Amino acid sequence: MKRIKHYLMYMAVLSLVMVSCSKEENQEIGGNDDVATLSFGAVINDMISKNPATKQALEELPECSEEAPAYVHVVLTGPENVGTMASPVMVDVNPTPGDFDGDGNDEYFTEYSSDLELMPGSYSLDYFAVYDADDNLIWVAPASGSDMADWVDMALPMDIELGAGVKKYVDVNVLCFDDRMVNQYGYLFFDIIGTEAIEFCIFGNICGENGRHAVADYSVNIWSGTDNTGAVLYADVENNVDTNNDGDEYADPLCFFLPDREGEDNYYIEISIDGEVVRSGSFTDATVKGLFDGEDNVDYYHFFEGCSSSDTPNIFGDNGGNGGPPPVIDEDTEIYIYFDSSGSMNSTLAPLQTMRNTLLKDALLPLYGDDEDEYDAKVRVIQNPTERTFNMLNIEGDTPTGNVIALVFQDEAQFVYHNIGASWDINSPRTVTYDTDISTLRGRVASFPTNYYRGVVFQVDGFDDFEDLIHAVEDGTGNYSGSNGLSDRSEFAYVYDVNDGDSAQYYADLIVQTLQDLGYNL
Repeated sequence: MKRIKHYLMYMAVLSLVMVSCSKEENQEIGGNDDVATLSFGAVINDMISKNPATKQALEELPECSEEAPAYVHVVLTGPENVGTMASPVMVDVNPTPGDFDGDGNDEYFTEYSSDLELMPGSYSLDYFAVYDADDNLIWVAPASGSDMADWVDMALPMDIELGAGVKKYVDVNVLCFDDRMVNQYGYLFFDIIGTEAIEFCIFGNICGENGRHAVADYSVNIWSGTDNTGAVLYADVENNVDTNNDGDEYADPLCFFLPDREGEDNYYIEISIDGEVVRSGSFTDATVKGLFDGEDNVDYYHFFEGCSSSDTPNIFGDNGGNGGPPPVIDEDTEIYIYFDSSGSMNSTLAPLQTMRNTLLKDALLPLYGDDEDEYDAKVRVIQNPTERTFNMLNIEGDTPTGNVIALVFQDEAQFVYHNIGASWDINSPRTVTYDTDISTLRGRVASFPTNYYRGVVFQVDGFDDFEDLIHAVEDGTGNYSGSNGLSDRSEFAYVYDVNDGDSAQYYADLIVQTLQDLGYNL
């Protein structure tokens, strides 16, 4: 289960009322009756009716901030030019908001600015941005022709007609970008009404007649609603399959931003390979949020077409239409829980043992026919100080009858698989021990019957180099691509940033959830 940074888009209402006072000293334009006062407000837009933005475009937007707006930058052209792109006019925002329009919500307003009293005529608003007191850009109006223009009702430049003596209010559409986790989303303390966009990512494998896995080349259509008659959100979006320097094919997950409003949202998806629909069905915003992993990551939906492996997670039921049976835990299942006993994470051992003897037993005992002796014989915590992760995943060469699950809790593999600090990264030469262990593991897993084996690495917090190594093995990056890693194998899962020395309940929850994600029915 690859982890991907997940993002959150807010479309917001930010009422910035630009209020100007009279300016008796300005004699050139004949007093207040002969000038126009221009005010701005920033408004929400309907994301459903807009075309989707690319991830690259999202990354160019400012991050949403919890800070109050302090000032705006404005560029206007017309009978009087106000600011330039190189030097926009700055207008302060009053720090004390009020409900000036009687709608029950407080609005911010600007301090007096002579730049907002203008001669009548035709103007163009060319730039509009909002900053906090620390000079951080927090909201920006997108420009026409940009990737984000279709997210708003009116991109810049915006035509404005000003009549003499008129106090004109102009709504400006602004966007911001935030990579905080969705369930931490909170309204800023100025008025915001938001529509969130949540990220849903897909990765696909396809298998030939010999069962060999390859990266799938596929296209995706997504509609709003429960079938393909709803509003089109995405049409014929294709993933990109490429070849790395080692000659191995690879692809990045294909990610989509889906609208998430109050209440339940439904989406309908079709995934096609060579023009044939291989996955279809409806899912909800709860399904998408169920893939969120920690504060700033998201797991992708991984489908396996023509393979023996189950889709993870199995969103559409019946194994996603894949046709292969899901893996099972029964009286013949051996579960090896390996613990790295080299000394750096000793506080994890006791809660793992307690978990195995109590909470995990309660969860799995029905699958072992409620036979405690059978469970005790088949589910074990094994202390191993070698730090050879992939030899432990290989169950140290054992081949028990029935089927097997190998779970490895480990925080580092210094000098066995990697060096430490600046002397090592994922492009450094692999160690001989690593090459031996990964080659043996790959050969054994390829020879196992369907659903005989599953393996999980639980990366325990403590050593960044080990986490980088496991990511590289999972993702096929650096010197760990192709047959030098496990990016093409669906039998493995990876859980990162596991707490050291936490409770038995914590580890039981991690294991149960991971087994469910692998397709086991617990």
